[in-house]
Amino acid sequence: MGSNNNVVIIGAGLGGITAGIHLARQGYNVSIYEKNTFPGGRCGNFFKDGHRFDIGATFLMMPEIYEKTYASFGRIFTEELKLYRMDPVYKVKFKEREEIFFTSDLAILKKQFEGIENGSYNKFLRLMPKGYDAYKKSLRYIIDHNYNSLLDFSLIKYCFLLLKLNALTRHYNFIKRYFKSEVLRTILTFQNLYMGKDPSRASSLFFFIPFMELTSGVFFPRGGMHQVVENFVSIAREHDVKIHLNSPVKEIKVNNGTATGILMEDGSFHEADIIISNADLPWVYNNLLPKNKLAGKLNKLKYTSSAFVFFWGLDTVYPQFEQHNVYVSGRHNENFSTIFTDKSIPDEPTIYVHSPVKSDKSAAPEGQDSIMAIVHTGHIDNRKEQNWETLKTLARQAILKRLAEEGMTDFKSHIKFEVCYTPKTWQSLFNLTNGSAFGSLGHEILQMGYFRPRNQHKTYKNLYFVGGSTHPGSGTPLALISAKLVTERIIKKRMFSM
Repeated sequence: MGSNNNVVIIGAGLGGITAGIHLARQGYNVSIYEKNTFPGGRCGNFFKDGHRFDIGATFLMMPEIYEKTYASFGRIFTEELKLYRMDPVYKVKFKEREEIFFTSDLAILKKQFEGIENGSYNKFLRLMPKGYDAYKKSLRYIIDHNYNSLLDFSLIKYCFLLLKLNALTRHYNFIKRYFKSEVLRTILTFQNLYMGKDPSRASSLFFFIPFMELTSGVFFPRGGMHQVVENFVSIAREHDVKIHLNSPVKEIKVNNGTATGILMEDGSFHEADIIISNADLPWVYNNLLPKNKLAGKLNKLKYTSSAFVFFWGLDTVYPQFEQHNVYVSGRHNENFSTIFTDKSIPDEPTIYVHSPVKSDKSAAPEGQDSIMAIVHTGHIDNRKEQNWETLKTLARQAILKRLAEEGMTDFKSHIKFEVCYTPKTWQSLFNLTNGSAFGSLGHEILQMGYFRPRNQHKTYKNLYFVGGSTHPGSGTPLALISAKLVTERIIKKRMFSM
């Protein structure tokens, strides 16, 4: 390759690293600059006293996306990572009520569903192929697709598919048509919370998620989700991608409609022919680029919720835990307005608990565990009174109270240490706008697909974006697709300029 092949990537998240590999394999000279001392962004991890914790994602889903990504690197997915299939995918425990194991063993699932509501299992079976079909069509026509303009012919198919998939119907209302039991309705809609969305208001486009989990499978890599990042870093370095950690960017320099390079916090400057930002897109428009109208428009969009995430090193292992556990609040539906309108935490929240030693003993010293517990809260909103230290205390108390009610009355006494991420942590550590922990920009119908912020800047045509706040959205598999789409756009532009 000749000139104009110097690529600078801001941020060593999974999307940034993946884009770097794709471009390096095409002959580009790639350098990545990461503000933190570790790669991976929210797919990072940390160690303390022999305990290992994944910071964000705790399981691998949509495995076919990883398989295709590894194949594009000339690698075989299952040879690069040691994977444990999660079955049950998770345990869902209702307060003083049912305990459901969401499993691909349909005989067990049938017994559980029928024990809750007669005839529900057959309804579930009728929904399953519809859910899987919705997933495949969404992936092909909405998610894994670059959008160019209103004249793009694919938009017709996109709009038709949204209507066909009842995207304008709310997910909860869609599931309500099939099931009378509030327990089953919750089991098939709560997943929206882990996209930072209100399950009562999310589009029914997402109804495919639980069906995708059972059909495609959910996995956990040995070494944790950060092992994916470590593996990609190794592949990137094999392709001479240079990754600079502890290297925060201060400004993207522009001149005459072109992004010319990046100015670092230490005053150094790195010239670039192409810049890709893996940092949070609204944060980039507000902090690294000259102010313009689009930054103001981005600030008015809807953002995901945030979360208090507690990392506890335990000196014991509790048999009550599966690897993935959801403890549903007795006021589950009532809590949504507290999180998404009041921007606070409920008095009695729904709680997620991850116990990695159930499949990977290397996550903690022998006979111990590295627990992650999540309580959702509103994102940072300066119009609200939000005392995060007070709310953190309330979140901790709520978790310990619920675990005690589940028979783990001595849980607190087995905590060796605690690390807690608050909305302020997500904001400062990862530059996530409003401390929105689930990819910043929400997945609203008018913030998805064609309507999501583009992966190429409108004015600075050599500036691109990858990651959760551009198309297609948040989540580790979508980060891989985002990297694929942005590199396809870059390579296509090069081909047409020859």
